[in-house]
Amino acid sequence: MPHPIPRLILPALLLLPACSGSGGSFPSLLPRPAESPREIAAPGADVLPALAPEQQASLRADLARERALLDQTESDLREAGAALDRALGAARGTRAGADAWSNAQMALSRYDLARSPLGDVRARLIPLQRSVDSLPATDPDRQAVETLAARATTAADAAQRQVDAANRALAA
Repeated sequence: MPHPIPRLILPALLLLPACSGSGGSFPSLLPRPAESPREIAAPGADVLPALAPEQQASLRADLARERALLDQTESDLREAGAALDRALGAARGTRAGADAWSNAQMALSRYDLARSPLGDVRARLIPLQRSVDSLPATDPDRQAVETLAARATTAADAAQRQVDAANRALAA
C-alpha cells in the first residue's frame, strides 16, 4: 500500500515555483505617504492671542481702580497695624477685661475692618485673571493682572498673620 504522505507533498511541490517568482518587482517596505507623520497647523496658529482694543481699555480701567483700592487699603492697614501694635504693647501683662485689654480688642477690630477690602479686591481680580489666562505669559496685560493679584494675596496673607498674632497675644 502506498504511503499517504507523498500524495500531500506533490501538490505542495507544484506550488513552490510560484513562490520563487521570476525576479519581478515587489512593493517597497518603506512607509506609504499616508503612514508618514505630518503636522497640520490650524489657520492662524502662528498668531498670538491678544485682547481687542476695547477689552484692553476696560481691563486697564479695572486694574487702575483695583490698584487704587489696594493702595488705600495697604495704607489703612499700616496705620491700623501701628495702632494695634501700640495697643497690644499697652495690654501686655494685663488681664482680660482690663481697659488696656479692651482697647487692644477695639484696635484689633479696627484693623480687621481695615483689611476687609482685600477680600473684595481679590474677588474682583478673579474674572480679570480669567480674561487674560489665554494670553502668553509675556503679555503686559496678563503680567499686570498677575502682579496685582499676587500683591493682593501677599497683603491679605500678611494681614491674616497680624490678626492671628494679635489674637494669640490677647488670649495669653
